[in-house]
Amino acid sequence: MATAGRVSGLVIQVLRYRKQENVDDKIINILKRKLSVENKEQLVSDIRYAPAWIGEILKRLSL
Repeated sequence: MATAGRVSGLVIQVLRYRKQENVDDKIINILKRKLSVENKEQLVSDIRYAPAWIGEILKRLSL
């Protein structure tokens, strides 16, 4: 996996594990608070490695 060993890889795996229907605003806000500015920048650069629905969440996390 291209994101192995990165925070973005961990976030992608967490979202994939929880499944799309179980990721709500509460989960997104928790992740947003836990991620540093550098982590959020990494998420943006790694969007291309994530499924489309996770990519949309990664965009929301990086705002």
